[in-house]
Amino acid sequence: MMFLRILFTTLTIPLLVSLWLADKAYSYPSSDAFTDLPQSYSLVANTSAVEPETTTTTATVPPTTQYQVNRGDTLFKIARDFEVDVNDLMTANGIGDPRGLTIGQTLKIPSGGTETAATNTQPKIIKKVINTTLTAYTAGFESTGKKASHPTYGITFSGLKAKEGRTIAVDPAVIPLGSTVFIEGIGIRKAEDIGSAIRGSRIDVFMNDLSQAQEFGVKKNVKVYLLNRENI
Repeated sequence: MMFLRILFTTLTIPLLVSLWLADKAYSYPSSDAFTDLPQSYSLVANTSAVEPETTTTTATVPPTTQYQVNRGDTLFKIARDFEVDVNDLMTANGIGDPRGLTIGQTLKIPSGGTETAATNTQPKIIKKVINTTLTAYTAGFESTGKKASHPTYGITFSGLKAKEGRTIAVDPAVIPLGSTVFIEGIGIRKAEDIGSAIRGSRIDVFMNDLSQAQEFGVKKNVKVYLLNRENI
């Protein structure tokens, strides 16, 4: 009996010690042990690769606005485009039946938003309202692929020299070349140029400085008002 006790003690103690040492060797750190990892290990998205984007929400339209009714227009659509109440629109134009619009009819748009900084108070007849995406470009190689030595450097598709504060590039299928538009938050511009990337309701605003054009970024959901050429 004594022999068995000695044998049990001799075998058990080394086994317990080895298990205790193994637990020390393979113990795992607590969750706090990873709090000092370098910044490069954090799972933060790389925002520098994201295209700069701005959404314009404040409506600014030309003062004393008039709108020329097009095929498919309804009073509700026109009121929504100009962000005015449909009842105010009907009252301003003496309309009793909202179904009585005719193509080519001119409607007065009641004031109902932030006034523009434009100083020209002549009535503007608007032919079309477009929700657009704005970008900016220059005459330089980065935008046009042309260097200053190129014979048509800075010359638009319409043959005019591009000018900041006037020139925009458009898709002629949406905004005909030669058209004058009012861009909310920017003002009056003229469609003088086109571009391979300018398709649909996208507009490129001409700027002289490359850094300013890059800083301009991408502005989505900007309202553009196509003006009647006869009233400009």
